[in-house]
Amino acid sequence: MVTCAAFLFAAGCRSKEEPVKITISVEGEEFSDAEMAIDGQSAGHFTQTLVKSNGELYIDGSLVTTLPPDSPQRTKEDTWSGSTDSITLKPGVHAIVLQTSEGKSLEITGTFSSGYHLITYFPDDGTLRCDGESIPATPGTPISIKAKTRSK
Repeated sequence: MVTCAAFLFAAGCRSKEEPVKITISVEGEEFSDAEMAIDGQSAGHFTQTLVKSNGELYIDGSLVTTLPPDSPQRTKEDTWSGSTDSITLKPGVHAIVLQTSEGKSLEITGTFSSGYHLITYFPDDGTLRCDGESIPATPGTPISIKAKTRSK
């Protein structure tokens, strides 16, 4: 009985490393429904959002609603974006690849510490923003980042 209690006590005292939580977002049509792989394993595709200039809001190709005429999301041109739910990983180095159906890819390799990280790709600016830091980003060119710890 003492051995069991000692084992339970020792197991309960180990500090568990907090996970990495990453949310990825892209602006524009090109990568808005990209397939994603993390460390060579498929991780699904982005949830695609399209707001048409007439106010129609589409999510993954399905009409969800029509925004009111005075909505700030309505613009003169159609606007596309894509995003992931929060991805949970162990801290460390991870390779994230976004791949379009046309074969364009965006390769991001990063060292991620515990906590929450936000990665946003802005193709019009040619930048990737990670935890508030902007990095030049061009499809087909590998991008290396070192993510900073953020609060939840």
